[in-house]
Amino acid sequence: MMKRLLMTTAAASLLAIGASAYAQDNNTGANGQGQQPPVVTPTPPASNSGGTGTTDMNNSAQPAPAPAAQAAPANPPPSDAVISAQSEGELRADQLIGMTVYNAEGQKVGSVHDILLDKEGKATGVVLSVGGVLGVGAKSVGLTWKEIDVKPEQKQVQISYTKDQLEAAPDFKTTEQINSEMNAQQQQAAPAAPAAPAGTTGTGAATTNP
Repeated sequence: MMKRLLMTTAAASLLAIGASAYAQDNNTGANGQGQQPPVVTPTPPASNSGGTGTTDMNNSAQPAPAPAAQAAPANPPPSDAVISAQSEGELRADQLIGMTVYNAEGQKVGSVHDILLDKEGKATGVVLSVGGVLGVGAKSVGLTWKEIDVKPEQKQVQISYTKDQLEAAPDFKTTEQINSEMNAQQQQAAPAAPAAPAGTTGTGAATTNP
């Protein structure tokens, strides 16, 4: 009786082991390997062109801006209004200013200090620097344009007056000098403000001594 019970228990154990092995074989692949979990491919994040640090691949290749249109070149003045070169008979102002002035006897009487022009740009006279030592203490004398003879080849100016005559002539004054002298004379001629009488206060009321 005991032997039969042991055999029955052993048979039940074998059946249980076989069922477990069968279930394990059903979970094993055809090659005897266990089934692997499915591979999940991550989905790339959506592009956000407005976010910080992100790049929109669709907008990365933008067309280059068109070059700005070049301005049309300026037209020069008409040919009859332009002087392209100095002619032989023309003299520049910087050439005339500083020229030595001689009289008819060939004596040096001064030098050209400045040129006077009218409103139309026509030369009306010259200002001569007469006397002095190296320009210091020299006297300015104005002569009309017709009184001088410009000799560009000799780089000199000739007049018909002596140095003594030029020193006896009135001094040449510019408009600035004239206005300055007139202002100084007006200030000297203006009467001084009368002094306030003694015994008065700032309000005009007289004070009396007791």
